[in-house]
Amino acid sequence: MTAVSVVIPTYNRPSFLGGAIRTALDQTHDEVEVIVVDDGSSRPYASETVDEFPPAVTCIEHETNRGLSAARNTGIAAADGEYIAFLDDDDRWATTKLAAQVAALEAAPESGLATCLCVSVSPDGDPIHVESSAPSGDLSDAILRKNLIGSPSRVLVRREALDQVGGFDETLPTKQDWDLYLRLCQEWHVAAVADHLCFRTAHESMSSSPAAIERDYAVVLNKHEKLIHERGYLGAAKAAIDERAGRAYLGTGELQAARQSLKRAVEAEPTKRRAALLALSYTHPTIVETAISVTRSLRLLVGSEQVAEAEIATQLEDGAV
Repeated sequence: MTAVSVVIPTYNRPSFLGGAIRTALDQTHDEVEVIVVDDGSSRPYASETVDEFPPAVTCIEHETNRGLSAARNTGIAAADGEYIAFLDDDDRWATTKLAAQVAALEAAPESGLATCLCVSVSPDGDPIHVESSAPSGDLSDAILRKNLIGSPSRVLVRREALDQVGGFDETLPTKQDWDLYLRLCQEWHVAAVADHLCFRTAHESMSSSPAAIERDYAVVLNKHEKLIHERGYLGAAKAAIDERAGRAYLGTGELQAARQSLKRAVEAEPTKRRAALLALSYTHPTIVETAISVTRSLRLLVGSEQVAEAEIATQLEDGAV
């Protein structure tokens, strides 16, 4: 059976790590090695936790905190598997995730990575957002516009593909996952498993400010500006960033700033959604708040028809979040 290496970066979060290791070891795919990379925690939390598990789980310690990309790259360098999966210490998987993604990649030799559907959950395990689709195929152009793939916890990548394009860019302060996907998708297709196999914990601290969104996405845009411009997607990419920032401004009640961002998005690349968001920015803050709440509820309701709450609860048992 094809070997899979699971790379789990961690930093000062011992309460989450054990659950992440268990979700990797509980996979139905038999040949799995787990590499925990402690990115300079203040105490040897990771090694103490790893000692409780079988020899298939190893721990590598950074002497200092070098960042998430460096931790993932350390894991890649130590991995023996033909395929490599990334798992944040607070995320969890369905037991069939790796088996399903290995099968998808073996059936599609042109694909360098496989993704899946994801469920975002609160730290208490309550579903927040349930996805209904995952992009696949030739994403070489589409990925230039925005990060269509999402969290690294949802992907399985061929080692060959990583060796070809390189790992995570440690010089980037943020959005290193989009940068990696952008490079991978120029050389490989993407396979997708249309099942909810990844359960991602959404913390309140993960919400970016609108200004941070504009700054962070611009980092990747600047790195790949020549390629994006040559393909004719620079305006579309900037519009996607403006839309994301505009939505964030709506969420914080900064309607004038939202209006400015959404105007730029509509002018650069008009869509019905952007027009509706722009119109919303001209209403009363109470109406905006209600609209956001209703939209979130509808998304969850639609998604919940595709993945039962009982299934979610099963995946989150035994310290899953």
